Amino acid sequence: MNKVALVTGANSGIGFEIARGLLAKGATVVLGCRDLKKGHAAREQLVSLTGNDAAEVMQVDLANLARLRNFVPKFLARFERLDWLVHNAGVWPRTRRKTEDGFELTLGVNHLGPFFLTDALLPLLVRSAPARVVVLTSSMHREGTFDFEDPQFKVRQHHGGTAYAQSKLANVLFTFALARRLEGQGVTANAVHPGVVATGLRREAPPNAREPKNPLTPEAGALGPLHLAMSPTLANITGRYFEGTEQMPASGAANDVKLQERLWALSRQLLKLPPEVPQGS
Repeated sequence: MNKVALVTGANSGIGFEIARGLLAKGATVVLGCRDLKKGHAAREQLVSLTGNDAAEVMQVDLANLARLRNFVPKFLARFERLDWLVHNAGVWPRTRRKTEDGFELTLGVNHLGPFFLTDALLPLLVRSAPARVVVLTSSMHREGTFDFEDPQFKVRQHHGGTAYAQSKLANVLFTFALARRLEGQGVTANAVHPGVVATGLRREAPPNAREPKNPLTPEAGALGPLHLAMSPTLANITGRYFEGTEQMPASGAANDVKLQERLWALSRQLLKLPPEVPQGS
């Protein structure tokens, strides 16, 4: 049985290395990329590096819900299973900008887009069980608070670091709430901080923060996500937070079930998703 993975932001950085690791194990990997030209260039490299030509490029634009709605039926028509959904793509803009749908860009790309995509692909993940959802987050989630009164910085002053930390907290809150909903269905959901990695994520940061000290390579940064995706020892581990390959306690806020559920409800509301079907109905 050929296993299928979807990796967002797979054309560069950590996503590229995650895709390479999965391809090297014989998986079919869909490179979910906003820029198709960059995606096809990455595919050529990956096939050359791994010898596995089962890499496919599809447009996944987390800043554009119309494009996500266009992607989902194409993916479902092309693939009968989904064993790994890896949410890697992310942004860290320095100034307040908006997605095509009017969401604050950091929240939109880092949280709302992945939430929408997961919701749409959840039935396929359950049918493909055992399957895994891997959400890349950051240790900066510990610095984050989620402002439910003004999550998109419409009133308060936007600060790139504050918005990013909020979105990374949202990643962990989402992962834990998702894991709870998937209990007993053969699908795990875990969050991972890959480490401080030398990628293009910080390109808009102030000069003193643009180049972190002693960063990991993207290949080293991919070790944690690949561990969560493929390690047999994690087959039944769900709703946990990792830093690299080590399970670690998440922040107190991230573990707050009321916050998890409040964010879940807000996300569905912002995305205009239909009411959630109660479990067991």
